Amino acid sequence: MSTNGNGWINNRSLESATAHGEEDPLLGRDGDDEKHPSRDGTASAFAVGGLIWTIIVVQAVVRWILSDDFGAPKIDKTDEIPNWNLVMLRIFEASSVGVLLAHVWFCILLPVYPGLRQFRLTAERGQFSLDGRHVLGGLLAVFADGFLNGQGYIFHFNQYSVNIGVWSHFMPFHNPQTSSKYAESILWGMYVLHPFTVSSCNMLIDDRPMYIYFCAGFGIIGCGFATKIRNRFPQLTNAGVFTLVWIIEYVIDFSIENIVIRLTRAYGFGVTYAPLTLWAGTWYQFPIYESAFVATLGCCFTAMRLKAYDAGMSPIERGYHHWPRAMHGTIRTFAVIGFCAACVIVFYHLPLTWFGMMGKSVADMPSYMAAL
Repeated sequence: MSTNGNGWINNRSLESATAHGEEDPLLGRDGDDEKHPSRDGTASAFAVGGLIWTIIVVQAVVRWILSDDFGAPKIDKTDEIPNWNLVMLRIFEASSVGVLLAHVWFCILLPVYPGLRQFRLTAERGQFSLDGRHVLGGLLAVFADGFLNGQGYIFHFNQYSVNIGVWSHFMPFHNPQTSSKYAESILWGMYVLHPFTVSSCNMLIDDRPMYIYFCAGFGIIGCGFATKIRNRFPQLTNAGVFTLVWIIEYVIDFSIENIVIRLTRAYGFGVTYAPLTLWAGTWYQFPIYESAFVATLGCCFTAMRLKAYDAGMSPIERGYHHWPRAMHGTIRTFAVIGFCAACVIVFYHLPLTWFGMMGKSVADMPSYMAAL
């Protein structure tokens, strides 16, 4: 067992099974020798999930566009939104679009089409990187937002946000008694900004979009923090490093989300679990478990990225070589999409919905945050 330059464990070579009193590993060898070819089918399993999730998203979007739910709901102006909050909301939306375009440009287009750097033909071979696949996975994972209010309106959106309604009615397990007419933002809904600078896709970006930072951004941020922590405290175990990364990401998310909520009123937590809620009953109430879910997601993607440093690919892509060569890229891409969707749903939407449905802390929301 060896380690790379950053002190991370390199698992390319397995420890001798006899060191544990066993002749063979539990499920047989997973080496690369001719007698024992790799049996790893992780990529296939996640790719199936990614394909299923893509089908779910496509059918929901098509049915939504053809339905009466498509289109922005009328704004309830019973309560007036302060002008400065509205200005901050528009700045928030514009910044979010810029962040998305930057991630698509630097994480997808430039790696795939290297000639775009100089806007001329080049012999350099392009490649679709793990960061690019995480960005694509994040873009598809945003549709999991339809689960947020699938059983009850617990996550409130501002009707003044640029929106065209929401697709939640066409997602699996949606409660027909729950309203599907609310203002899911198409500009910031997939984003929450993180205004600090970190290395991202070989460039510097000042903001981190929500589902992009869930899937790509926090993985990139986490790798940066993990490397710095490892270099500063080489005696720490990997578990200790990840614990510190989790704490840092928790603090970052908690700080930024509360700033965004109060400055823009873009969204709010309508119903939360009272014992774990700060400022309970106010329109800006905040459940402390929200940041815990975000930090956990960040650590998941950080782990995948660090593993990719060691093995040249993330664990979720392993086994793609069992497929025909022409399908290698497709299988890896769908595997990452499946992983992104699974993580967002399992570690964020399901627990957040569960706490919301059992919660008793109801926020005093203004009229323009309500569902119709």
